[in-house]
Amino acid sequence: MRAEPRHVLETLTSVDACQMWSPVGFELDDEDLARLRTGTRVAVSGGVAGQQVRFCVEILRADRRRLSLRAAGPVELLADYEVRPVADGSQVDAAVAVRPRPGRLAGALAHVTAGLLAGGALTKTLTRVAREAERRQLTACASPRATPAGVRE
Repeated sequence: MRAEPRHVLETLTSVDACQMWSPVGFELDDEDLARLRTGTRVAVSGGVAGQQVRFCVEILRADRRRLSLRAAGPVELLADYEVRPVADGSQVDAAVAVRPRPGRLAGALAHVTAGLLAGGALTKTLTRVAREAERRQLTACASPRATPAGVRE
């Protein structure tokens, strides 16, 4: 990605940005939540394979290098995004694991989710993350920055 790691991680943890890059549309139960932080727990709901589903999302780690989360619903999703600086921006290593859970929809949903991932959903998601991170970096560069004394440069 051509964005600096801080802009990539901002994109991964900003709720507004997540709604832009997520492959599945979702709504948060906590409408006031702006940023995902280590320890955050939030319920989300959305449509997957024509079914309305609900997940409890727990942020396992959100810091300057990584976002790791667990989403438990009809299936369990474990997602990990590690961000490292490189000469022209950032390298993002991402992995998503899918595990079925007990329930009548679990097997079918795990199969559909695994199919989406095999079909390139993670690659497409990372492309959207890159686009948004690069946009945020350009916006930050174009905005006047405040100095410590509050005076604009």
